[in-house]
Amino acid sequence: MQNKWKSAFESRLSDTGVFFRRQQWKEILIFISFLLLAFVFWFLQTLQQDYEQRIEFPLRYRNVPAEWILSEKNPKTISILVKEKGATLLYYYWNAPSHLIDITVTGLSQASDSSLQITNRMLETEVTKHFFASTSIISFEPREIELFYDLLSNRLTPVSAQVTIATKPGFQVSGNVVISPSAVRLFGSSKDLEMLNEIKTKPVSLEDVSKTMELTVKLDLPEGVKPEDETVTLTIPVEEFTEKKIKLPVLCTDLPEDYVLRMFPSSVEVTCNLPLSKFRELTAEKLEIIIPFTEFEENQGTGKVPVRLTRQPAWVSNPVVSPEELEFIIEHHD
Repeated sequence: MQNKWKSAFESRLSDTGVFFRRQQWKEILIFISFLLLAFVFWFLQTLQQDYEQRIEFPLRYRNVPAEWILSEKNPKTISILVKEKGATLLYYYWNAPSHLIDITVTGLSQASDSSLQITNRMLETEVTKHFFASTSIISFEPREIELFYDLLSNRLTPVSAQVTIATKPGFQVSGNVVISPSAVRLFGSSKDLEMLNEIKTKPVSLEDVSKTMELTVKLDLPEGVKPEDETVTLTIPVEEFTEKKIKLPVLCTDLPEDYVLRMFPSSVEVTCNLPLSKFRELTAEKLEIIIPFTEFEENQGTGKVPVRLTRQPAWVSNPVVSPEELEFIIEHHD
């Protein structure tokens, strides 16, 4: 069966070869080749001729003050009539979307209380930058622009950081993330600003951190809201951590005068994680364990009460008390 199909394929291929070797098809192929060659020569000759053509370039308004919002009716493109060879015109067409005509807003003359004046001379200067010296600029539209804007409401809004940190073994974040500035001035409609009690940074994820980090992070802004500054600086304190054990007495400061409280044991050991730089600073005076007398009364049935730290520095983390509970006896003297 396979040999049959192979034989049929070879026969078809042979017939096709014979067909194209016929004199008539040779002449047709030669004719098509000359026709294509003539078209190429014609096209190349056409590209060398001069043409007048209109090209549209996008307009971009730069350095707009944060407290302004530009009107939607302002022109977004500029239409330019030029005279140039066909090849160069093709280049302009292909690159027009990326050739932005930049207009710097700061320094423009005031046309009215809510508009600025962009003169013909300013536009001509910017337009000329995007064409070769051989190109003749016949005209462009618009010739002048009255740039309209509206003033926005503003509000000083606190900034919160979205940071995920994974430190190297033996290192920890040793304090709060410091945001500078801690609040930014936002501009937008009154309705949009009323809904913003805080503004968050863009999410940041850090891994294998072993030192204090300082990052410049963009703000995560809702649509229609503009900031005075688009970024804030985050300082993330990271230090090498160590462990320290301290023995502490267990206190009951509100014991009635006619009661005697006996605890077993009367002191416990506290194991703390802390930054290496704070090792000498951590003493028993900075830690405290106080159990209210009411807790002893509530647990008289079992004669045991849980123990926990009631005061510690902010830079102490994961304190472990041993033992976690103590036994006690309350004696009442008349």
